[in-house]
Amino acid sequence: MSNELSAKQRSALQRVIDDPALQPWLFKKVDSLIWFDAFKDSGLFSPELNPKPRETADNTFQIPSWPITEYLVSSSLKLRDENDVEMARKYLSLLKEVTQYAMVNERSNYRTWWQFSKVLRNIPLEAIKLDDLDCVSDWLNDKFDRYLVNKEISDWMLKLIEINTEQSVSFATFLLDKIFEIHSVEGRYSDKKYEAVLGFGDYQAGKFVDENALALGEKLGLLAVNLCEQKLKEVLDINRNDKWSNVWRNSIPEHKQNRRHNDTGDIVLKLFRDALLGYVKQDSDNKANGKLIELISNDYQTIKRVAIYIAGECFEKLDKEVVNFVIQPNHFNDKYRHELWHFIHKNFSSLQAEQQQSVIEAIESLSVTEEHTGVLLCKPTAYKQSNWFAAIKDENRVTQEKYRVCVDITGVEPDHPDFSCYMSGGVAVDVSPLSVSELAVMLEDIDSLIHFLNEYKEVGHFNEPGIEGLVNTFEELVLLDSCEILNNLDVFIDLKPHYLHKIFSAYSKLWADKALRPWNELWPKIIHFAGKVFNEASFWDSVDNVDSGPFIGDKHWVVSSYCRLVEAGCENDERAFELELTDDVKNTLELILNKESGEDFNDNSDAVSIAINSPRGRCLEAYVKLALYQCRNVGKDSEERKRIWAGYQPTFDNELGKPHAAGEYEFITILLMYVRNFFYLSKNWTVQNIESMFGEKKSLQWRCALQAYSHVGWLIPEIHAYFKEKNFYPALLDDESLSDTVKGRYIEYACIAYLQKRDQLDDKSLLRLLLFRQKESELSKVVWFLWSIRDQNVEKTKVLVFALWPDLVDLINQQDSNTKPLASKLALWAEYIEELNVDTKTWLMAVAPYINDDHNGMSFMQEMARLSEGYASDVADIWIKTLSKPFYMYDLDPLETIFKNIISLGQVGQAVAREIADIYIENNDEPVVALYRRIIRE
Repeated sequence: MSNELSAKQRSALQRVIDDPALQPWLFKKVDSLIWFDAFKDSGLFSPELNPKPRETADNTFQIPSWPITEYLVSSSLKLRDENDVEMARKYLSLLKEVTQYAMVNERSNYRTWWQFSKVLRNIPLEAIKLDDLDCVSDWLNDKFDRYLVNKEISDWMLKLIEINTEQSVSFATFLLDKIFEIHSVEGRYSDKKYEAVLGFGDYQAGKFVDENALALGEKLGLLAVNLCEQKLKEVLDINRNDKWSNVWRNSIPEHKQNRRHNDTGDIVLKLFRDALLGYVKQDSDNKANGKLIELISNDYQTIKRVAIYIAGECFEKLDKEVVNFVIQPNHFNDKYRHELWHFIHKNFSSLQAEQQQSVIEAIESLSVTEEHTGVLLCKPTAYKQSNWFAAIKDENRVTQEKYRVCVDITGVEPDHPDFSCYMSGGVAVDVSPLSVSELAVMLEDIDSLIHFLNEYKEVGHFNEPGIEGLVNTFEELVLLDSCEILNNLDVFIDLKPHYLHKIFSAYSKLWADKALRPWNELWPKIIHFAGKVFNEASFWDSVDNVDSGPFIGDKHWVVSSYCRLVEAGCENDERAFELELTDDVKNTLELILNKESGEDFNDNSDAVSIAINSPRGRCLEAYVKLALYQCRNVGKDSEERKRIWAGYQPTFDNELGKPHAAGEYEFITILLMYVRNFFYLSKNWTVQNIESMFGEKKSLQWRCALQAYSHVGWLIPEIHAYFKEKNFYPALLDDESLSDTVKGRYIEYACIAYLQKRDQLDDKSLLRLLLFRQKESELSKVVWFLWSIRDQNVEKTKVLVFALWPDLVDLINQQDSNTKPLASKLALWAEYIEELNVDTKTWLMAVAPYINDDHNGMSFMQEMARLSEGYASDVADIWIKTLSKPFYMYDLDPLETIFKNIISLGQVGQAVAREIADIYIENNDEPVVALYRRIIRE
């Protein structure tokens, strides 16, 4: 075969040199190796032609593709098929040259690197040297995207492993190192802390590890294990968290207690764990036992834990020496508890007699002593030993008896004995000076426990135990199944506010988790306890957390957590508190309302967010729900119902005047959010106070009330009538302090008012007002809302849609911009059209050119496909109109339907279909052209 271009080929090359716009067409068409030198000699491979990112007007970047890489990929397949080593080296040289130029000139283009990685995969291995792969690292570290290259290179690496030659294994190991390259970046929360991250995306890396890490160990053996071990050490050194591995990784195997599944630490740990597991199971070089001994002797706690876990999983392959290393007495501590606990739990019966005795002696040597005197503490010691004996208590009478003795001393069986830090709530806690089990032992001397909690001062050193960890661990203590804290609440009245907050929040967690607890016994205790807490003057005199101290809460947090608990207790649930307790709760809430002041509001505040998150707002929400709870449980018009309302009304009357009396806006906001509930409590009171709720137009109270009512999602007729009377709608739409979201909700109310026949489409209607204002954002909201309710009250909505459509088309026709997002949104309404007539076709023709300005082109063409079943000729006209601004279709099914329906019209239809296809040819839309040709052939 000639290595020279033919005259025709040279002519084609010259044409694309003269007219670069033709180059993508040529690069897709040719794939012969003979073009390579011609392209290179013509300068088409020049590194500076690799396009750099383009910054757009909205401060994002577009990454253009380099068309000639299409040729490189397709032609490189022939390199592989023909094993052309000489030509392959030219390709390699080009890849390195372009990459080096890009790095020197700080030019990034992940699309090019992705194509290059495909080319690299096709190059015969005989042509590649290890240093040729250095450029892979640059590709993998592109700052805009790494997914595509990572996917390509990792797939190639797996193929190289399968080839299993010395060279391919060398390349695969090199690529594994590059794919899992560890980077140190400045910490997200502290400029003094660094975090380890992967170039691999966390999701992609995690998926790769799940699917392939085991096979890496099986096939690459010690090469993979040693590399992955080194990666894990790098991560641990950067994160500086090895000594806390049992906190951030509760269990080396997968477990629901492991909450961080996709960060770099966990991913690399799993990579090392599974590679080691695969290696030990395969043990092809008979060196696995030696490697395990090396790892168990490692200075890194995390690596030692992994090795102990693998030893337990592969026990039948272990030498006696390895087992002896695992069960060393110094391993029986909380650092290694989960892995060693399960090692002896699963394999104790298989241990030799002297090894079993060694385990028992190691457990019995555990002790807890008084910090200052060194005196042995019997119950804490027994509790610590019982955790370990729980692993082997069912092995024989000896171990069973030893476990029972410990339990008899402590009076409680260990809960989750295989975990040193078990989080029943599922949220990781900060490092605590004491574990929850150690706090539990201290419950026997409650005065000492309270003194310790209140007086604890953290050291403040990085990665050292702190007050935040202690507060969170105290919450775990409250959550214990034994309910020790909740059964003896009165003795904890003197705790500092951050601990009181945890008592109420823990109770709320138990309630939310539907934990099995004696609720009827516990509710009176917690409600009585709350009454005592909030009646203590010392509680209200406690200092607020106003500086940048520990994030542990103050008296305001206590108020909020108690009020959330009250809300939970008012639910219609068998775990709700008894009605006879409501008076006590009501009195406590009223006490809080008299003590707790409101938050600061201003014209630009998110009133709802402030109200529902402020302590006073939370109290008001709880107060409203308490009233509803009581009223739900009596007859609607009963005297008891009137008596209940009479008990609440004075407080509501007082709160209604707070904006003027105290500058507090929580109640106004809460009231309008729950206005439907207030209609249930007392319709007369609610209707009579509508004017008082909203206040003066454009006042701060008015804005808070408007924001709150926008969250109701329901048109209240009485409020709607009041708005129309006071002309609120135009005022709120023009108010710059109100967000578009709030205004959008009132536009929805305007639509609902029409659908409920409370408004007509006349000159005085709200919808006519919106048409008159001609604001695209407002009208777009109308269009979107009426489309969003297309499955509800279809006929009513359709009447409104058809009434508004001509006016909106007129407005669109008046616009002179190149893009018309309103027209694109209006295209959504095509779903309402069931037949094409003069009007409906005119409407669709008006929006057709702009259907994808707001990305609605796909849905519009789906509707056109539906209509083409009966109106193919009209749909063809509309389709042609859309093509004045072509757009990409990711699903060609609608176009196929339309094509077929047009062609079925006979010769006229075939001519129209051909005309449409010609437009797609001009637009270089090959998929649609291919679709048309297939239909014609069929």
